[in-house]
Order: sequence, then structure tokens, then C-alpha cells
Amino acid sequence: MSKQKLLKTIRDYRMISKGDHLLVGVSGGPDSVALLYLLMELRDIYNLQLYIVHLNHMLRGNESDEDAGYVKRLSKKLKLPVFIGKKDVGKFAKENKLSLEEAARIQRYEFYKQIADKLNIRKIALGHTADDNAETVLMRLLRGAGEQGLIGIYPVRHIGNLKVIRPLLNIYRREIESFLKEKKIRARTDSSNADNKFLRNKVRLELIPILEENYNQNIKQVLVNTADILKEENEYLEEITKKFYWQAVLKQGEHPPCPPSKGEFGGTNDESIHLSIKKIGNFSLAIQRRVIRYGIKKFTGDLRQITYQHLNEIFKLLKGSLPYGQINLPDGLVVERMRRELVIRKGKAQNIRNIIYPVKIPGVTLVPELGVKLICAISKRKPNLKFSMQNPYQESFDYDKIKEPVFIRTRKQGDLFQPLGMIGKKKIKDFLIDQKIPQPEKSKILLLTDKTGIIWVVGFRISDKFKVTEKTKQVLKVRFSK
Repeated sequence: MSKQKLLKTIRDYRMISKGDHLLVGVSGGPDSVALLYLLMELRDIYNLQLYIVHLNHMLRGNESDEDAGYVKRLSKKLKLPVFIGKKDVGKFAKENKLSLEEAARIQRYEFYKQIADKLNIRKIALGHTADDNAETVLMRLLRGAGEQGLIGIYPVRHIGNLKVIRPLLNIYRREIESFLKEKKIRARTDSSNADNKFLRNKVRLELIPILEENYNQNIKQVLVNTADILKEENEYLEEITKKFYWQAVLKQGEHPPCPPSKGEFGGTNDESIHLSIKKIGNFSLAIQRRVIRYGIKKFTGDLRQITYQHLNEIFKLLKGSLPYGQINLPDGLVVERMRRELVIRKGKAQNIRNIIYPVKIPGVTLVPELGVKLICAISKRKPNLKFSMQNPYQESFDYDKIKEPVFIRTRKQGDLFQPLGMIGKKKIKDFLIDQKIPQPEKSKILLLTDKTGIIWVVGFRISDKFKVTEKTKQVLKVRFSK
């Protein structure tokens, strides 16, 4: 592996300055260990002060403890200060209904920030490689991402007041392995990297080899090149977006506040942002979408939980004829229309109109506005067909007839479905009238939907289209609970 290649990445993205105090995230695996040794070689060039940080995720029993022990021994060998933390990521994931990957990411960055604040250090180096970048782009493509999602991993990123740098992002895993072999450095191997229940592992171990063998042997390079092109274009569009954003933003409905400093995206302490609907409407559709995303990003620091569907619901508020409306977003945000203003604020909507959440299948989906959760499971066994009669808040459906993505949402004007046992369709509004539902309760009715329409009016009736029959092969079981 060429040291010049590493130095070029560092210089191109201005990752390191002379005299920097730098945290280095070291898991014990090949990538992070190689990063540490390479930074050691650059110490004299940049006059660096290095500090090792390691978080034990407690996910692999003794193996996790042995990783921590390895990092501690490595720090002694290299005579570097080390900070080792321990978090029960599995428990955190369960309590917060998160995937293990997302829970681990959150806990890691919290630990990094804690040590950075303790040492008054504002920069951390992580060992993500070009392979990681290619895998990320492919994963996001499979999940459905726009241009900004397909950028992949950023070489430099701000998380609050912590600057995250990734010096190995243009270096491939094979180069890392060659470097470690040449230097006779033994790193740890994470056994969970071979577990295909994680999407990243499945993409790395199964999908990419298929693409390399049958379609393009340089697919990883193609994906990395695509991400680089999109990143350059996105940086240009982001600068344009900022100008349009500050044209549209209002303070107390009148005067725009001062723009934030460049690159600051750790969330804001402001209670709300007011945007002029008229001015937003004068922008092109692409800029409108970016301006709204920019406003949301000011609060959360990132857009990881904001889906395409969320943005579509916001656009319905903008384009709709009603002067008022609200949408709850993840991370405790509300987007609200107040006559001629679009308001992004912290808190919860005062009513429960326009609730919409993507449903995890299988998995658990929270609907915090109503204090309920949706539990989904897939079974190949035919369920008891009297299941729905026993509990109106649990149902079974023919999973093969469902076209994902699936959402849980409140009703909207013009909603239609085919009630179980009926031939034709019926308006949800008329159906609820027939059920003699009081007007105040109608806004709390939830609908389970897919790409083709309504699957279930929760608590009342499923759609005839998705019922379980003798021909059903896979059953989706859905249950609501508090």
C-alpha cells in the first residue's frame, strides 16, 4: 500500500493539520489497526498526538473482551494513551427498538464524543475503506435512496463539534491485508463479519462476488467512482441550496437569522424554523426538496430516519388547499403548515393527523403519538382463521400478495378499500360512518397500507384482497399492543 496514496487523501480533504491531537477509533480489526500504524508513520510529518479509543459492545461474549484486551496491549506496545469503554449494545437496541448495527453506531459515537469532550479534542480518525464505501452505496441502492444517499461514506463529516475523518477511504481491503502482512502485524478477526443476518455482510459475502463474477469484475471501483461523482455534484448543489434556504427562512415570520457557519450540522438549539411557503413554491422541485431536507437536518444533524415518504407528506402540506396541517417526524420533530408558513419544530403535533411510519417486516414499529407498537412476523404455517375474531387488533394476511414498502398511517381524503367479504370498494369515510365511530375517534384510526392500497383498517376490517386462503404460502401476522 502506497503511503503517497494515503497522504493524497489526507491532503485532498484537509483531514489533518500540523500539531493535531487526534482520537483513533480502534476495534482491533485489520482496518482500524492498519490505520493506527499508518498514522504512527505520519506522526513526525504532522507532529501528531494520538489517542486510542475502543468501545466494547458486549455482543460476542469473551470475544468482545479479548478485542478490548488486544487494543489495550497494542496501546502499551505503541506507547499511546488508550480509553476503553463498555456498553451493552444488545440491551440498548432492544430497549430502543433499533437494529444492532444502528444501536452500535449510536453508542460508539456517544462514547467518542464523551472522550473527545474529556480531552478537549475535536477530531477522530476511523478506519473505513473503499470496500466499506462500495458496500454502503450498494446497500442504500437496494433500500431505495436518492442522490444524497448514494454518496456513500463521507471522507470528512461533522457530528456535533466532532470532526470525523476517514483517511483509508480510497484504500481497498486487499491493500490493508498486504500492508499488515508486510509489517507482520496481527489484527483481530470479528466472527460476526461472517454472519449473513446482517445486510452488510450479505452484500459483501454474496452479492458483490456475484456481480464481480458475472457482470463487472471492477464493480467496487465503479461504485466508489459513482459515489465520488455524486459527492462532488452534491457539494455544489448544497451550496446552492443554502442560498435558496436563506431566501425562504423566516424568523417569527419576518426576518431571516444569520446563517450557520459552514459545515456545522450537529443540530440546533432553536425551537423552530419558519419557511415561507410562497417562496419555496417559486423554487424548482429539486431545490424545494433540498431546502426542506436542509431545514430538518439543522435540527437532527443527519437525515438517516427521514424517508422519501416523509418528504412526500410534507409536500402534500405545501401543495394542499388546507391552511393548517401537521406531520410527526422521527427524532421528535414536527413539520407544520400555518397558513403561509411551513414550520419545523421540536415536540409533537397537537393532533394526530398525517401520522406515517414505515413498517419493519419482520420487526417492531412504534407509533408514539398513540402509545402503541406494531409487531410483525412471517410464518409459513396457516394460522387459525378465527384469529381476528378473538382480538380485533391482531390479524393475518397473505404475505405474497403484499407489495412492500408497507406503512402504518392515518387516513386521508379519498381513501378506498375492499372490506373483507365485499366485491366492490368502499370509501374509508363511509365505512367508518357505517361502524358508527364518533367523529373525535376517527382521526385515531390507523391504516396498514402497501404500494397497491389499504391492507387493514386497524381494529375493524381487513381488505378482502389480502385475506388468507387455502392457497396462501406465507402468512404475515400483525399485532398491535401498548
